[in-house]
Amino acid sequence: MLGIVKKMKGDNKGCLSLRKMKDASEDIDALKERLGMTQKEVILLTAIMQMYSQRHISGREIANYLGIEFLEYLSFSDEIENLREKEYILVESDGDIYVPKWSLNQIKQDRPVFPEPTTGLDTAAILSRIKKILKIRKESMYTTRETVEKCSVLLERNTETSISKACLKILNELDSVEKMALFGLIYRYYYEDDDQVGWHDFDEYYTDDELDGIKNRYILMRMVLQRKEFIEYAGDDAMLTKEYFHIKDDIKEKIFSDVGGFRKKKPTVSASRMVEATTIAVKDLFYNPAEARQVAQLGDLLSEGRFAGIRSAMKEKHLRTGFTCLFYGSPGTGKTETAYQLARITGRDIFIVDVSQIKSCWVGESEQNLKEVFNKYRECVNRNDATPILLFNEADAILGIRQEGAQRAVDKMENSLQNIILQEMEDLDGILIATTNLTANLDKAFERRFLYKIRFEKPSLEASSHIWQSMIPELSDTEAIQLATDYPFSGGQIENISRKKTIFSLISGNEPAFSDIRAYCEEEMITRTSTGRRIGF
Repeated sequence: MLGIVKKMKGDNKGCLSLRKMKDASEDIDALKERLGMTQKEVILLTAIMQMYSQRHISGREIANYLGIEFLEYLSFSDEIENLREKEYILVESDGDIYVPKWSLNQIKQDRPVFPEPTTGLDTAAILSRIKKILKIRKESMYTTRETVEKCSVLLERNTETSISKACLKILNELDSVEKMALFGLIYRYYYEDDDQVGWHDFDEYYTDDELDGIKNRYILMRMVLQRKEFIEYAGDDAMLTKEYFHIKDDIKEKIFSDVGGFRKKKPTVSASRMVEATTIAVKDLFYNPAEARQVAQLGDLLSEGRFAGIRSAMKEKHLRTGFTCLFYGSPGTGKTETAYQLARITGRDIFIVDVSQIKSCWVGESEQNLKEVFNKYRECVNRNDATPILLFNEADAILGIRQEGAQRAVDKMENSLQNIILQEMEDLDGILIATTNLTANLDKAFERRFLYKIRFEKPSLEASSHIWQSMIPELSDTEAIQLATDYPFSGGQIENISRKKTIFSLISGNEPAFSDIRAYCEEEMITRTSTGRRIGF
């Protein structure tokens, strides 16, 4: 492809000229034969690859790159469709083009892209492929029909698997929208451990019309999955509600029998939950210089391109491959949100641990809860292409100093939990981030095991003024600096002021004046002594 680019270089730097196709005819013909493509397909794919930088490319950008009018580019529609069917590219509903990893790796070596095999798969492999297909659907690069057809083929061509035996009969009775519901339920149960699904969980799988149609069918009990008693209402503590549903337990046992069967949930509250990277909202964060440098470095290390290479190099040197990070500092300084944004930017799901749910009054149960957290995280690491992040948020309660010669049952339990975490950190094959406000009580053994430690200070005057303007955009530069100077708040406190302002606007129908905002700031402070000394609340 590089030869084609060099020989077809146009007058404008960075563009190709179709008038120079003859100059590159030998390279084009060689690639045509190697990849089994037409001349126009080769030219189009070359342009896409030359422009590709891990982003979606619009048709107008490709037209400009080829030096042609957009209407002329539309004449390439057959070639675009052929490249899509051959899985060299993915095409969004708006026509933008994206190059998937499997295609990129082959094209780099001038090798043809061969679709992944659809035969000889076991249940685990089928589930992994369904996950991949649904991810592409969520990004609007497969239609509903294409999605269910690709998933259905996997079952139809591997009939001896438990998932095929359990689903094929009813699958043939379902239309595309119900098939999508079935595959979505299978995915959410197996990969998200979600056995209480609502239609809001299907927003990214359906068009608006499809979702409205299937919801109406569900309400009227007209779904085949309902009539055949394949799904049922779900809820907590035996309180069923029509808002939630799941695949019946006996059918889940049949579907997943090759991979462990139905995982019966414990009656206790789960101590962890998974948040997909794609669902994390973008949020601007402002750091002091030292924090900004460390967070940027960590983001680079966790990026998809760097992380795998670093892990391989560490393995070759017989070093531990786990990445353990401690975010510490005052409340409201952005520790937790930084973990979320790192997960979003690096494309990693985030496995959040609710520390308060780990501890139990029953002997041995707290330890079991903690072990279960790490076991579930290991399962997620094995199932996900991108290693997820394990987040222990507000981890003060379990990262404290261990008690020497502990006699009380509660102290023994605390020590036991800490020993489990220390051992798991030692053996970690993934990414762990812990956030804490109290570093004075951090056990030295934990301190040694955190590879990266980032201290989050209250924002500087400059950073604070930026936060004020990001939260309340109508503030002038002077007003933002004045607030930052008079009120040394954390980002969390500034967000409180912004929320109060929004609530006032909604209730009164008027925008509060700058004096009102200052009044909110005064309310955010509480008097600690009669001398008027104030602290951030």
